[in-house]
Amino acid sequence: MNIVKIVVRNVKRRRLSTSLTAASVALGVALFVAIGVLRQASEQGFQRTAGICDTIVGAKGDSLQLSLNTLYHMGFSAGNISLDSFNEIRNQEGVAWAAPIALGDSYRSHRIVGVSSEFFEQVKIAGSGSLSFSDGRPFDFSTEQFVEEHEHLFGEQQAGHDHEDDEHVSYRAVIGANVATKLSLKVGDKIVPTHGVEKSTEHHHDAASEIVGILEATGTPIDRAIYIPIIAYYKMEGHAIDREVELEGTRDARGISAIMLSTKSGYYRQQIYRSINNRLDAMAVFPSIEMRKLFKLIGSGDMILRIISLLVVVVALIGVLVSLYNAMGARRKEFAILRALGASRRLVMTIVSLESAIIAFLGAIFGTLLASLAALVLATELHAFSGVTINVSLGVEEIYLIVIVTLAGAFAGLIPALEAYRTEAAKQLSSNV
Repeated sequence: MNIVKIVVRNVKRRRLSTSLTAASVALGVALFVAIGVLRQASEQGFQRTAGICDTIVGAKGDSLQLSLNTLYHMGFSAGNISLDSFNEIRNQEGVAWAAPIALGDSYRSHRIVGVSSEFFEQVKIAGSGSLSFSDGRPFDFSTEQFVEEHEHLFGEQQAGHDHEDDEHVSYRAVIGANVATKLSLKVGDKIVPTHGVEKSTEHHHDAASEIVGILEATGTPIDRAIYIPIIAYYKMEGHAIDREVELEGTRDARGISAIMLSTKSGYYRQQIYRSINNRLDAMAVFPSIEMRKLFKLIGSGDMILRIISLLVVVVALIGVLVSLYNAMGARRKEFAILRALGASRRLVMTIVSLESAIIAFLGAIFGTLLASLAALVLATELHAFSGVTINVSLGVEEIYLIVIVTLAGAFAGLIPALEAYRTEAAKQLSSNV
């Protein structure tokens, strides 16, 4: 007597019931797996971006906001820090490199970031190495040039002179891989920045920038950004300060949005972190720690959703139990015939329990596949929103889940299996004679 054939035949014979109960199991499993896989992959992707620099310096405010705005181009800048503060910080002992960052404009929903050329030279992506170009080259504008031109520009303004001679300033841009693909841009094209990071009709026509380079894809928000020489920010119409108004503090238009800092490890890193946070005009954050805090917070919500998804699986397994139990009355003759053909009570009980296990197994397999598809779709949407590449993959945990759900299905089938166990062959067959 081939028990496998009998079980498969019984499952096929009740296709509608099997499909519905397996689908209910699949939905619970899919929700549970998708939440876990997507959260883990998202955290890895965001941490990879956080490794671009070990420290970010900005105006006093919210540390998470500073990290998200500087590295992930989300939200808004909390304010600026002065050029003097930048010079003091970058010249501290133990600083490997410091890249000034200016934020606040955009082009067709893509953030424009003012940087010096050290950004392209020093930034390294975990697993990819240094930034490279698929076409063109980086612009040449060093941090030293920025400091010199910044002092020259605002020194003239404070002295009451107009700084209208911008012939030595060439508006150039380097764009990320996603920007080039999505907007069909190439080297030699020109873009006109828009004032602000949200939809605006105010364009900086005076700062039309020629694209000189396109970066290779990095799987980070760098792919979605547009980079221009940082001094260009201060020379755009509407960005220069009105010399009749004295600006100071974090809203000083002469300031810098943030500093990407790479420090020597060990003592230097902690010492620089403490010294910056002891200042009244700036704060330092470790982006990797901020991302861990963020995902720890997200993890609380994830746990609730995963508990709910487990409850869905439990309810679905109860549905398997009810489905099989309700079918017991119509199947008593079937079990009686099996008994008459030599099947033991234990074998009949095993057949029913295996049927329940197979339904749960099919639901778990289908749910895992459905979760993979859903996670891939959500990862694509998250990448489009944040620029962070999410690598979705299934692991050993999902295999364990399939095994656990299958065993739980077999356990759920014990009650109808016990009903089958109690079937009296002689009584059932004699009543049909």
